[in-house]
Amino acid sequence: MNPIQLQLVNFKLNRITTEELLQLSKQYGITLTADDAKKIVQILKQENIDIANQTQRKRILMKISREVSPSVASRVNKLISSFLNQ
Repeated sequence: MNPIQLQLVNFKLNRITTEELLQLSKQYGITLTADDAKKIVQILKQENIDIANQTQRKRILMKISREVSPSVASRVNKLISSFLNQ
């Protein structure tokens, strides 16, 4: 991912709303409930996200796994991976 794309993705993740996360999940074929999306957004807003930081991604995914569910964390990981592969 080029630096400009990386900045755009980080910007979006740091400001994402529950509704936007639900729209993105639909767009990428990932099932999330409104409650799951709300919890994920709350987790994401706890720190400044840098999607290129693998340690931070793992920490956030572990938190989602604990606070929401492991299956949802796996789906979020797929969504993040799709951003990184663009």
